[in-house]
This record gives sequence, C-alpha cells and structure tokens, in this order.
Amino acid sequence: MTCVWKPLSAGLAGIALAGAAAAQADLPPNAMPGECYAKVLVPAQFNTVYQRVLVKPERQKTRTIPAEYETVEERVMVQEASYEYRTVPPEYDTVEEQVLVAPAKATKKVIPAKTRTVEERVMVSPARVEWRPGRGAYEKIDEATGEIMCRVEIPAEFKTVERTVITEPEQVVDEVIPAKFETVKKRVVVTPARVERVEIPAKYETRSVRRLIQPERTELEVVAAEYDTLEQKVMVGPERQDWRQILCETNTTSKLVRSIQGALKERGYDPGDVDGKMGQQTLSAVRSFQVSEGLPTGGLTLSTVAALGVET
Repeated sequence: MTCVWKPLSAGLAGIALAGAAAAQADLPPNAMPGECYAKVLVPAQFNTVYQRVLVKPERQKTRTIPAEYETVEERVMVQEASYEYRTVPPEYDTVEEQVLVAPAKATKKVIPAKTRTVEERVMVSPARVEWRPGRGAYEKIDEATGEIMCRVEIPAEFKTVERTVITEPEQVVDEVIPAKFETVKKRVVVTPARVERVEIPAKYETRSVRRLIQPERTELEVVAAEYDTLEQKVMVGPERQDWRQILCETNTTSKLVRSIQGALKERGYDPGDVDGKMGQQTLSAVRSFQVSEGLPTGGLTLSTVAALGVET
C-alpha cells in the first residue's frame, strides 16, 4: 500500500506532521513490501483451572448388619391316610332300533291321459274362376270403350292349424304304498350304579424353613470425606484489537482463493461457488470458521489460512 503526501499550507504543516507521527505509531511494526495487514478482533483467551473442593467431611456412622438366615427343606405330612366310599355311576350304551311309523296300504292312482300336438292343412277358400281387367291390346273385346276383361282361375287357399290328439287315454291303477320305518337311538344300561371303597394315601409336602445363623448386630463405620473437582475458566488475556497479516488483492491469486473455498466446503462451511473470487458469501463462511475455531475475526488472516490447511 502506497501513501502519497501533497504539500500543505504553512498554517497546517504542524498539525499534519503530528497526525502523521501518531498514524505511524499505530501501524504494524516490521512490515515488509508486498505484505498487507488489518486490525482484527482477537478474542479473549481463557485457561481452564481445576480445583478440588470438599463436598462432605469425613464422618462416622452406625451400620446395622442384618441377621443371617439359611433355608432348609423338610418333608412334612399334611394329611393322614384314610378311605372313603364313592358312588360309581352306571355305564350306558346307545343302540339303534327300527320303529314302524306308518303301515303299508293300497290306494288308487290316476294316470292322466297322454296327448300330442299334430298339424293339419285346412282349406280356407275353394278354387274358383273370376273376371279380372285385362292388360294388353290384343285382349280387347269392346272397340268402343277400350275396356279389357280376362277370365282368371283363382286356386284354392289353405292354412296349417295345430290340434291336440290323445295318444293314451286316462287310466286308474292300484298302487301299494310300503310301510315307513324310522331308525331311533336308545340309551340302555350296560353296568348298573355301584358303591366302592377307595383308599386315600397320606399326603406329604416339602416345606422351606428359615433358620437363624447369626443375629443382627451393629458396627461403627468411618465414611471417608467426599471431594469434587470444579472446572473453571479464567481469563488470561482480554479481547483486543491487533494488527495481523492478511490476504488482500496485492498478495492473493484466484488459485489461492479456490483452495480456501474448497477447504471451507470440506469443513461444512458454504463459501458459494468455488470460482476463485472473494465474494461476500466466501467472507461470511470465513468469519463463521474463525468464530468456531476461536481465531481473530475482521479479515482473512494468514493464521486462518493456515488453520484451513491451505499453503500460501
């Protein structure tokens, strides 16, 4: 970066020299040609301090030791042997029998006549001869009127009609209706009811019995002190502004910007298109990365580039 000084009037010369001296005092020290610097916001620095604190002091307490028992199994008779009389119910069986429902009987049965349909040809009108008007000049019989009459023979007319004829007359015959039987099931006694004596054996059970081995007792117990470790963050450096070397148009190439954009995208920060242009979306992604990593914010510092793993 080059600064150009213009001549000042004599009245302002002293003020200009004093301002220039103050500006020179606030510039980054030992800067080399081609380097760019920016005042960035360096976050406060903290150290984690661990402190062991007493939660509960050492104390004594009385502990009651419960009694000790053992479980043993014993076979005990719970019911003596006995007997009882029991009634044995009868045993039945099911048999089938044929039962007459209706006896055989004779009856008269009428067999209806059998008929069939036949077709007959019947004359509707007999054959006849009639006079009919003629159709040709050679048939004329009256030269005066020109009327022609012809003698025409009309054949007889017939039609087919249907009629029913009896082929077998109605008849009455004797018919025997056989007797009707039904199969019924019948329950019969096979073995009658009886009373018998039944022996009931004695009953035993295995029971668990608790036996005292050692009675309850009291002991004095020393409880050790309890401590806890507290984690505390202590500020060792306040937040401040400081000059840091940055990338600018003087020392930045589009290839370097593409490398930075690619590194941001790999770490989950969206720089926009990897096009080698330091746009607003790329600068926003750089700031998000700096805040997340606790790096100085306010410019693309060389420490940020190094943290991204990009070589300048």
